[in-house]
Amino acid sequence: MKRCLLIAFIILLLLSPISSAIQDPYTGEYQRRALHSYPWDNTESVSDWSTFEDNESFYLTCLKVIALARSGYLRNSSEFRVLVRGIESKQGEDGSFPAIVTDDYIEPDSGWFYWELSKAAGTGLAILALLEAGESPDSKEIEKAAQFLLKNETENHWTSKVYLYWDKTGLHRLNESPSLVATAYAVAALSRLGYNVSKEWRWLRERLTPERLVEPYADNFFTGFIFPMAYRDMRAPYESVVLPLLFLREGNMTVPRKTLDFMSSLLKETQYSGNVMLRLSFKGVTNYTVKEMVHTVNGWETVKTWNGTGKRVEISVNPVPGSRFLIRSKEPLLANESGFFKGRMRLYSELPRNYVLFVGTGYTERSIFQFNDGRNYAVIESPNLDGSWNHDVYSTAIALIWLYLAGEKNNREGLKSLELASPRGSMSFDGDASALVALSLYSRRWEKNRPETPSGMSNSGIPWKLAGILIAGIIIGIFLGFAAGKWR
Repeated sequence: MKRCLLIAFIILLLLSPISSAIQDPYTGEYQRRALHSYPWDNTESVSDWSTFEDNESFYLTCLKVIALARSGYLRNSSEFRVLVRGIESKQGEDGSFPAIVTDDYIEPDSGWFYWELSKAAGTGLAILALLEAGESPDSKEIEKAAQFLLKNETENHWTSKVYLYWDKTGLHRLNESPSLVATAYAVAALSRLGYNVSKEWRWLRERLTPERLVEPYADNFFTGFIFPMAYRDMRAPYESVVLPLLFLREGNMTVPRKTLDFMSSLLKETQYSGNVMLRLSFKGVTNYTVKEMVHTVNGWETVKTWNGTGKRVEISVNPVPGSRFLIRSKEPLLANESGFFKGRMRLYSELPRNYVLFVGTGYTERSIFQFNDGRNYAVIESPNLDGSWNHDVYSTAIALIWLYLAGEKNNREGLKSLELASPRGSMSFDGDASALVALSLYSRRWEKNRPETPSGMSNSGIPWKLAGILIAGIIIGIFLGFAAGKWR
């Protein structure tokens, strides 16, 4: 009898979600991190304005619900239901939910910082989160939210309120602007509810171009070398829109292939992995040596040596972790700019945690290698090729999600960098929840835990699939007991 019970227990354990968590400890760790992440908690917010703290807290709560549900976290757990009730408590009388920051306003004057808030985006996100939590689409809350979106549609799209900060006037509203992000959330939500959104999707799809998603930022001196961008104030549209694009994809609404190929190519070019180019650019210097050196118990030792000739040279290298490159010349190294590149993108050995401290105050001197003091030597530190983007959890997660959308089902180096990241490895308050989304996609948990229909949930929030598995385990255990002749 005892042996039978033990066998039945083992079968139940193997069939239960607990075993999945044991087999995938990284998912469990990120679930814990996501549950206990908050804006301004040792990480940067999107806006850095306390005025928007409630908006960003609401966004994060919705993201947590989606990430936890799709990663297999029990929907009836007390922690999960607290998050769901938190979302429901924020609904207004008109059916709307709090606005969230969208960050997709197109303005050619890059000298200003704009912030965009959209109730349509927040309401669409809330609908998606509540559906992921197992709420019925026929509930009063979701129906009121859907009606709010339908009433506030503007010519096949939705908008954001645009704000500008200026020293003389402070933060003030500028206008109402068409928003890719708000439209993406609204279309994804209404599509899940069965509404015909073909015209709205056509409006959005026509604008999901590389120019709209990336180029306003890619040519900027600072951000053009750092991609994706974890920093506040500077989230490009491709970052803000990626979550609703996952839901649109499930409704057979996909980003244009041209855009996906562009994003995939750019992201692969900016990943800290593979071979990189040591690009040397000198003025009036044509003969020099380059030594790759590593630190050992005997001090710095040379691993490899190149004899350089020419004013502009590119050396393909796969740097040893922690190595440095020593450049020696008989002539002074004047007015040169050198560093590590993948394609046209520069890779930095370290990434600053707050760009505001560096822009205009010596950032270029520290991170772009320029030697104007007439020395005949220079030392360049190699970047840490850890498979990440920017050595940052958030940036890596966003990149992996885009690559998944583009059809890449495995990026071992990027996934490994997430798995090995420390709890403080994100510069963004939503980094851990975004990482949980990325890990769920590549482990197939995202599709596996998709709620098929709200009727597939019991009143307690336990999926009927789980109940079926438990019942099957019990039946198997009983059968084995009879077969062994131990059952009386």
